[in-house]
Amino acid sequence: MGRSDIKVRVLKEVIADLGQEFSTKDVSEDERMIKAHPFDVRHSHYHAFVGGAISDNRGSLNLKEVRKGTKRGSIWRKI
Repeated sequence: MGRSDIKVRVLKEVIADLGQEFSTKDVSEDERMIKAHPFDVRHSHYHAFVGGAISDNRGSLNLKEVRKGTKRGSIWRKI
């Protein structure tokens, strides 16, 4: 399992419903993400994989990373 296994369609849906700024864990802890990746969420790097998928798709998601390394992962802003 890796960040390429994160379902971008679900990622987009979750991010669309979040506010202007959000953390990686706001995305990874959303029920839709958990249901879409039922075995992956138990992986020790699941949150990092979600963060990597957000980063890989930041252009098409219209996102900017505004802070790294918080307790909830990176902070992202919609642009």
